[in-house]
Amino acid sequence: MLAALLVDANQVVSAEQLLERAWGDGVPRQGRDTLYTYLSRLRRVFRGLDVEITRRSGGYVLAVDPQAVDLHRFHRLLAQGRAEGGLAARLELFDRAVALWRGEAFAGMSTPWLDNVRENLEKERFGVELDRVDLRLALGLHGELVTELAAAVREHPLDERLTSQFMLALYRSGRQAEALAVYQGLRDRLADALGVDPLPEVQRLHTALLRQAREVATPVEVQPPAQVPGGVPHFVGRAEALRELGRPVSVIVGTGGVGKSALAAHWAHLHSGDFPDGQLYVNLRGYDAAEPMTASAALEGFLRALGVERIPPGVAERSALYRSALAGSRMVVVLDNARSADQVRPLLPGRDGCVVLVTSQDDLAGLVVRDGAHRITLGRLTESEALELLRQMLGADRVDAEFPAAVELARRCAGLPLALRVAAERPAGLADLVAELNGLGDLDALDVPGDPASSVRSVFSWSYRALPLPAARLFRLLGWHPGPDHCAAAAAALAGVDLPGARRLLDVLRAAHLIEQTAPDRFVMHDLLRMYARQLSA
Repeated sequence: MLAALLVDANQVVSAEQLLERAWGDGVPRQGRDTLYTYLSRLRRVFRGLDVEITRRSGGYVLAVDPQAVDLHRFHRLLAQGRAEGGLAARLELFDRAVALWRGEAFAGMSTPWLDNVRENLEKERFGVELDRVDLRLALGLHGELVTELAAAVREHPLDERLTSQFMLALYRSGRQAEALAVYQGLRDRLADALGVDPLPEVQRLHTALLRQAREVATPVEVQPPAQVPGGVPHFVGRAEALRELGRPVSVIVGTGGVGKSALAAHWAHLHSGDFPDGQLYVNLRGYDAAEPMTASAALEGFLRALGVERIPPGVAERSALYRSALAGSRMVVVLDNARSADQVRPLLPGRDGCVVLVTSQDDLAGLVVRDGAHRITLGRLTESEALELLRQMLGADRVDAEFPAAVELARRCAGLPLALRVAAERPAGLADLVAELNGLGDLDALDVPGDPASSVRSVFSWSYRALPLPAARLFRLLGWHPGPDHCAAAAAALAGVDLPGARRLLDVLRAAHLIEQTAPDRFVMHDLLRMYARQLSA
């Protein structure tokens, strides 16, 4: 009776089911009375324990913590193992599940229902044992399996999966001739007992062993990829943005030089312990002067990092294989400098354990609308944050000694971390650097000698080159607008277009983060972008 309830613990079992499970065809004449007697006895046994048998509509429920029942612990460990991405972690969970067995299930008891449950459990146990062997083979533990599998094959001489595992363990232990002889023995036994040949997959394994094919060689352990570049040495602020990351797909957007890539890398390294299966990173070059990286090329790099050797040619096939390779894994995937949703979409894994961080100078509205991505718009640093970044890079003593110049430099750099980093590398004093910025009136003071791609001007150019011609023209014209901000009507007058046309162009510039909307019909271009726009017009 207890077994009849425990198999479906915390679920309603009808009186008819209990009678059939406990007595089969031999239900006592006063079946209901006998059932109530047994239930009363069980209630007395469980008195004072965290186990309760209650009457519910339709039957009875044995309420108990599933972790207190070895059957349910077994199934829970199996489910956890099948959801685990790492081979070693999955094997450890399967080992714990098998260790719960102490001989035969429901030993000494027999009814048709119990016999059926016992048979199904034994099949499940045997299947898990074979899964454990597969995992040990994949982990290169073939040497310790040979003796164990030899005994198992003698016990189950017609099991083709088990015999295949034995063949592979022998082959990887340098015993090819014995592996081939095991196949011949299986073939003979199947022919004698059943009049059939081995399954096609067993025949393919035999052929691969004969040819010494690569796929049956001892697997080379693939280390978890750790591709995310090192974070910037100095990082300030962004507390709210850091809290928002960690969803299945996050899109970090903002103007050039605002620190999107630095934020993604900082979060990935900060949470590396939460993702034991590693980190994938690709610079999609969405705004480079050269062609952006294709999704197909990015997928090829990811698949090779994951240890996949045979990579299909088509992007759809590569994307499907990539999702399969990441299924059950816990990984961070950083897609840096994305140009469009179409470029990103094939690189999105399934949603079971992976976190994707996308950075872009575009809003990538398609990812938000269609793929449920969470957008984080990264703003410029506040004055206090900019000063703290300067203190970290230059030292507090120097910044405090030249505090007025430091405040002016933070303002002139528009709160952009990239501009502040470039400025901090200049040998000039802070006051001299501010004077140089004011005197030149352009971005030459924020160039990086020997590395033009890292200059502020270059980063701004990524967004500018992606603009349609009418929007690019309006951007250049706005650089000469005299006020601190402007409205759609002013933009229409500058560009010589009607008001609806001006609003459409302003939307393009806002989505590219080349202007900021501070209020309804009020737009701002920060000082460094204003300098850049004027240089383009010169």
